[in-house]
Amino acid sequence: MKDICQALYEYLSKDDDLKRIISDRLYPIILPQDAPLPSIVYTPVLAGYDSALSGDTGFVRQTVQFNCHDKSFKKSRELSKLLKRKLQDYNGDMCGLSIEAVFIKSDFISNTNTALKFNTDEFMSVIEFEFHFNEK
Repeated sequence: MKDICQALYEYLSKDDDLKRIISDRLYPIILPQDAPLPSIVYTPVLAGYDSALSGDTGFVRQTVQFNCHDKSFKKSRELSKLLKRKLQDYNGDMCGLSIEAVFIKSDFISNTNTALKFNTDEFMSVIEFEFHFNEK
């Protein structure tokens, strides 16, 4: 069975609209040091698994956070809105993983990046989705 992170990477890296903006700058977990912008970082943050009396059902609710990095506040927001259009309410085959539903969980701005680095040339918009799928 394909992993949700692998399916997401394959699905998003093939999208022409995203490729035009971020090229191949789609990273798991952490933004590499001195990575060119714009870039997207995706991180699985929480998974819920359903069980029945007979054991694990295989049904998963996986929350994935996407940090959209760009050189301006406006551009970072536009990038997160593009992800929203690509993922919200998605269902079907995602590169070998059958996705039953995708729901937006949160959409916010994080000032952590600029507050810690004192870098006003980089802004980060954060958007989280919950993916429902069966991993069995």
